[in-house]
Amino acid sequence: MKRIFQAFILLTVSTSIFSCNKLNAGSEISQWINTVLTPQESTLEAVTSGYSVKGNIKNKPNNLIALFEVSPTGLQLIDSVRTNGKGDFSLNGSVKEPLICQLRWGENDIIFLVIDNNTQAKLEISGSGTDISYALMGKGIEASSEMKQLLDLNLKYLLKLQNIQDQASKLPNTQEGYAAGMRLQGEYYAMMAERNKAVRDLLLTFKKSPIPYFVIVSELLEDMDLPLLEHCMNSIKAYSPAGKYTADMTRRYEQEKKLAFGAVAPDIKLKQPNGEELALSSLRGKFVLIDFWASWCGPCRRENPYNRKIYDRFKDKGFEVFGVSLDQEAGRWKDAIAKDSLTWQHVSDLGGWGSAPAKLYKVSSIPATYLIDREGKIVAKGLRGEQLMAKLEELLGP
Repeated sequence: MKRIFQAFILLTVSTSIFSCNKLNAGSEISQWINTVLTPQESTLEAVTSGYSVKGNIKNKPNNLIALFEVSPTGLQLIDSVRTNGKGDFSLNGSVKEPLICQLRWGENDIIFLVIDNNTQAKLEISGSGTDISYALMGKGIEASSEMKQLLDLNLKYLLKLQNIQDQASKLPNTQEGYAAGMRLQGEYYAMMAERNKAVRDLLLTFKKSPIPYFVIVSELLEDMDLPLLEHCMNSIKAYSPAGKYTADMTRRYEQEKKLAFGAVAPDIKLKQPNGEELALSSLRGKFVLIDFWASWCGPCRRENPYNRKIYDRFKDKGFEVFGVSLDQEAGRWKDAIAKDSLTWQHVSDLGGWGSAPAKLYKVSSIPATYLIDREGKIVAKGLRGEQLMAKLEELLGP
């Protein structure tokens, strides 16, 4: 389900200039029309009490439209129907509990809704893809309106981030291109920080809603702090105390809180290049950057000279780097350490993308970083370049 969400509401800068990405298994939904039923009328028997979703899709006569539940395990078809010659459609049915749904009429044409048996919604839809606009009217649409508010906010930032991504994708794979990429990366981080704050502030206004849970399950915010996680938990509990989303949120809370800001970083104990073991916890008393990298990762290697400068500047002020390599060959790992003159701490289980620490820290692209304080608590994630420099100046002084 993560890939389904990300295809439509998330943006990650993932050019070769910025990171090396783990390949995701499978592909996005294609030829989606072949995966759902294609009746002329609703597949569910009309009910006198239950949800009703009606509307019009401009310039889409006789077009298949499908309603999916966005479940914790993936998309589940609820119902489908075709628009009439004017683009009108009507979906009616009954549900056992509130559901987060996708209304879908094309591979990239999607609206997210929340429906229950009190939902009497009317939609006026136009456009496609990121240019979709729609009016939402009716009764029992409070959660759907909150969803629209969230995704409209995210889209505003997504378009700005997409512009940065487009610029980065055109840069040459050279030192000059990398320098330009680092500047774009700074813009990207600043924009992401602004976006994350805006999303967080909005979520805190939803006290009895499934939308904070939606943000968790879709990973719309990758960096969660413990107070926000607790808010998401309390919001879905208040909205649907005995629902399956609450049960799933409880499970996710127990997982996510381990890597949330303010949580003690999970310990890592692996062999160093000399064969001796080193534990992350043994570095308590220092600010430590956990740096996931690999000898074969071009962006990691190009960033190492800048990391050396940062390390040399702050190592005597109580800063250490704990490099966790995703290499599989010990020789290549050791050669890269020597060639790049990386004098900080290094460990690896030589497991590649199957590395136990990478799984523990949910690393899907490298370089990836976590900054922990003197007590071993996570204070920042994903810091690189100028952003890392600024954070260390804040913590340790200029």
